[in-house]
Amino acid sequence: MMTAEDETTREHASTVSLNDENDGRLSVSITDAVSELETVKFTIQTKSALPSFSQHQMSVIRCHEEFIWLHDMLSENMEYAGYIIPPAPPKPDFEAARDKLTRVTAAESTISEDEYKKLRKELESDYLALFKKTVAMHEMYLMRIAAHSKLREDSNFRVFLEYAKDLKVRSKNKKELIGGFFKNMTKNVDEALLSSQKDKDEFFLERKTFLDDYHTRIRDTTKKTELLSESTNSLSVDYMQLAGGFALLSVQDPQLQRFMGQCAISFEIMQKLQKRVSTDEDLKLTDLFKYYQREAQAAKSLLYRRGRALADKDIAENKLEKAQEKFKDIPTAEAYLQDCKIRFESISEMAKTELETFKVRRLETYRKHLVDMSELQIRHSQSKIAELTKGLELLREL
Repeated sequence: MMTAEDETTREHASTVSLNDENDGRLSVSITDAVSELETVKFTIQTKSALPSFSQHQMSVIRCHEEFIWLHDMLSENMEYAGYIIPPAPPKPDFEAARDKLTRVTAAESTISEDEYKKLRKELESDYLALFKKTVAMHEMYLMRIAAHSKLREDSNFRVFLEYAKDLKVRSKNKKELIGGFFKNMTKNVDEALLSSQKDKDEFFLERKTFLDDYHTRIRDTTKKTELLSESTNSLSVDYMQLAGGFALLSVQDPQLQRFMGQCAISFEIMQKLQKRVSTDEDLKLTDLFKYYQREAQAAKSLLYRRGRALADKDIAENKLEKAQEKFKDIPTAEAYLQDCKIRFESISEMAKTELETFKVRRLETYRKHLVDMSELQIRHSQSKIAELTKGLELLREL
């Protein structure tokens, strides 16, 4: 747990598979991570059999800002306009965990030593779960790129994985953030204008309708799974409070000391089991839906780029008609139209493959995570039943 400016926390990454179709020629994993006061530094191990890489095995250290730099480079490359660009991992945020630890540390003198140790251990457990999630999200991002036959050949991705030194990437300043904000606003307005666009391709019309509905539904599902996770976690808090109450009663009433003490032990164990249930729900459900909410948005952005290319082609056709009417700049207008057609057809061809792959990957991942979640729920339920049975037997013997 981070308790001082110079303290660090190390934890091996917990891999979350997305079931991408990786041919095994490029393997990327986060083998270690260090959480510092201002950032998290990830140790990335790469094994490559691709000829474009200068080495077969590499190890570099990267921070979150460098992941964002890589995402920006991929998003801004017009050669990838027909691809679903993997969504950037969310920024690590340990501020809430640090604040809770600070408050518990400040209250150390007002609570019992046992209660203080339990609270601190609970906070450290929450922090570790958040830290593992952060590592998994960043690893997931790299795995998606490594599994993509074109994006993994990107020169910036190779630099990210091969260049051993610091990339000297800084966070965006206020001017750049404001510029990005207005750029997104412009895109949203343009997207709204293109919504009435006439597209003759039934495949893309169907996909657009589906993605609009899917994004709304998965956003609502994400909110519900967050509430589910919070409810499950609140039950673990109730168990902890019950354990504390029974422990206090065991001290105050000597006649019931053994009985109340055993109840306190049983509820403390139940609290730990319930906490695991909450953590697994968060990882297997909430994080899954959060990721695919962002991935669905990335797919919608792909359709926007294709719609923009179609609009550019329509504009070029109108310009050519006007040029022909005036018998002026016809070769220039024809060349511009040809470029627009090639770009639109190229994006459309790539987009069809991407959207079909997205569908297969999404279904396989949902199936895997839901099966895993079901198995974990059965295992946790069995552990709870076993603990309750054991606790009741011990109480009968008293």
